[in-house]
Amino acid sequence: MKRQVTRQGMRTSDLLRTGCVNLWRRKTRTILTAVSMTIGVMCIVVLISVGLGYGQSYQETVEAMGSLTKIDVSAAQKMDDKQKTALLNDKAVESIRKLDGVEAVTPVEQLTGYLKSGSYIGMIKLYGIDLNTVESFQLTPVEGEAPTEGLRLHPEVMVSDDLAASFGDPNNNWADAVDEDGNPYVDVMNSPIKLTFDYDQLNGNQKSDKEGRATTTGTFYNLDVSGICSSQNNTYSTSGFLDITRLQEWKKVQADQAAQKSSDSSSSSSSSSSSSVSSTGSGSTDTNTNNNSTTGNTTSGTNSNSTDTSANTGNTTNTGTTNNSSNSTSGTQTSAGSAQGGGTSSSATNKDTERAAVNSSTSGSSSNSRSNGTNVATSDTYDLVWVKAEKVSDVQRISNLIKQAGFETYSLNDMLETVKKQSRQIQGVLGAIGLVSLLVAGIGVANTMMMSINERTREVGILKVLGTEFSDIAKLFLTEAFLLGLAGGITGLILSLLMGQIIPRMFADMDIRCVFTWWLILGSVLFAGVVALIAAWIPARKAMNISPNEAIRSE
Repeated sequence: MKRQVTRQGMRTSDLLRTGCVNLWRRKTRTILTAVSMTIGVMCIVVLISVGLGYGQSYQETVEAMGSLTKIDVSAAQKMDDKQKTALLNDKAVESIRKLDGVEAVTPVEQLTGYLKSGSYIGMIKLYGIDLNTVESFQLTPVEGEAPTEGLRLHPEVMVSDDLAASFGDPNNNWADAVDEDGNPYVDVMNSPIKLTFDYDQLNGNQKSDKEGRATTTGTFYNLDVSGICSSQNNTYSTSGFLDITRLQEWKKVQADQAAQKSSDSSSSSSSSSSSSVSSTGSGSTDTNTNNNSTTGNTTSGTNSNSTDTSANTGNTTNTGTTNNSSNSTSGTQTSAGSAQGGGTSSSATNKDTERAAVNSSTSGSSSNSRSNGTNVATSDTYDLVWVKAEKVSDVQRISNLIKQAGFETYSLNDMLETVKKQSRQIQGVLGAIGLVSLLVAGIGVANTMMMSINERTREVGILKVLGTEFSDIAKLFLTEAFLLGLAGGITGLILSLLMGQIIPRMFADMDIRCVFTWWLILGSVLFAGVVALIAAWIPARKAMNISPNEAIRSE
């Protein structure tokens, strides 16, 4: 009965010990090969770390601009009149609020106003929001408290931390209202501040009303600054935040005042034009009234009939001049023009003037359908809606859902994705450059192992004669190559960490930084070993195919 003999391969410990002995026997060659591997690893690690630093730097810049989980939703722009667009109204806000992954939603109204504190003047961009969402959108006050609804003429507002320094002095060529140390003269928390939306009101300019009396052109609101929040890296530069209902009231007031101004302007223009026509007509039909215009208009009114048009045609020039002058001074009041030397012939023209003024007022009011309610479909729409996602990973999904509903979206996460894409491209380029160095080092490892096999051909033959498995012979050379790569990888990593401290100091003006992640540290060492194994595979295959007889006879 034959005994079966089970052959066991070389243990891992034996392979490692034998590999170290063989490498040490050829110290110079081993050191030079390890140095080439060290340089290759250092190049690839340093270049990739610079690329990571570039990406991190830009990510920090984007994050400093605001929250990465905030999404701005606006109505899609209409390309033509036939195109139907989704309305950003209360119904749309509620639908967005119900989306999975949404933490908070607030409609936003925006309005720009003028501030006045003493003799100093500034501008502010107001955001009307749901005050219950200020914490979700990182609008928590760093000083004071968050605003409440307040009163229409005495509202509460939370302002950004750069507002105080934005005031200018109109009496000093609009110089910044700050002292030599940069401290603002206006204390927004304690100084009295007035708000208006009319620049003429800001300068104290007045206009005449229908009765000719001087009146102001706008309204002043006394601001109650309840707190100060961060401008978030100028994202909310010189801004103020208040209850959305309050801002909606203000926008309606401004729209009404604008419509009134348009109506008054159109009425004045139409009155002037009508008075001019009336005076010309008076000159041709009531010429006999000119001689009596200084004594009164009672008798002249009796002569305004059309049957008297041929009676005094010789006085046409004088009457035309007199009537035109009297009517032009009446301004928008056409009735006054008819009472002063224009005769009763202008009574018919007054009706035309009134109709023209009404038509002008109607067209003016229809231009702002939101505030006057002439267009029901858009009267309750919003300028903007802010959406806060629970996680950064949810932003793109939520944005896509909102876009599918017909709205436009924007978030800093979109910018960050672009930055990440650019960062990956830069990392790829830099990594490819470093990989070239590592491949050159791999070729050096292959050359070293090939020379080692040629020098140890007799040793390989003896191992085969003694019954050593061919696979063990291959493992022996692969182990030596792996040890070379591992030594070069560790040494290259240590040098990379040192270069990571030196490079930022050498290029301080360029703001270059090196970022070493755990996967880069671990991967660089293992990758060096893998490259060495791949480089030694062909020499190891050659060692397996050496004939024992030829190996023993070789010198």
